[in-house]
Amino acid sequence: MADNFGGRFTGQCAIVTGAATGIGESTAKMLAGEGARVTVMDFNAEGAGAVTQSISEGGGNARASVVDLTDWTATEEAVREAHSGAGRLDIVVHSAGGFPKYVSLLDCPVETWDAVVNSNLKSMFHLLKAAAPLMIEGGYGRFVSLSSMAARSGTNPNPPHYTAAKGGVLALTRQAALELGPHGITVNAVAPANVNSPRGLANRTPERIQHIEKTTPLRRLSEPDEIAEAVVFLCSPEASYITGVTLDVNGGATMV
Repeated sequence: MADNFGGRFTGQCAIVTGAATGIGESTAKMLAGEGARVTVMDFNAEGAGAVTQSISEGGGNARASVVDLTDWTATEEAVREAHSGAGRLDIVVHSAGGFPKYVSLLDCPVETWDAVVNSNLKSMFHLLKAAAPLMIEGGYGRFVSLSSMAARSGTNPNPPHYTAAKGGVLALTRQAALELGPHGITVNAVAPANVNSPRGLANRTPERIQHIEKTTPLRRLSEPDEIAEAVVFLCSPEASYITGVTLDVNGGATMV
């Protein structure tokens, strides 16, 4: 991870959601490590504060923002606050989401559907709707969402509401890329498989992890930094002609 707090993103303003832990945390630290002013956005106030403090103590520029991204008004206010503090908005990385536990289609409780779809997909719509006008105003932008291998693979069991939501992330990524491209804004997604993070491990039994390791060509789970490196690349100047794509970072678990 870069730790010189100067580089490709010097002077830029970034928002990273789900940044209290895992991929979001790694991404926030990497962007800050290369000079970005980062808003560490999460509904977990304690975690967001800890990541912000870690970045600040290392010499980076970060602030915490505690937001429920399923709330449109709260999301719009938080995005505008991040923009006003820097006078610009260059990067949004949407890493928030997930699901509480594995369930099959027939066992999925009807009352849990909306919460999972909203936290993964509706939240992305809210962020795009709030951030895009500010990026259009600046004539530049990078928007990267975290989807999942679950959106494009039926080889492993995944909860239906999560699968549907992450599939929606891919479709919304393409539509947003088409509409926002003329304004100098790229919109892409990264699709991880199985990540060695607190959230990733909480939903998997030891037997499930052993199965993943056995069936993945690289024979292990990914580390959050490995996913974050791909995200940061898509935020970088080097990815200036890449938009509307989904980058699979899954150790070869799926090969399309």
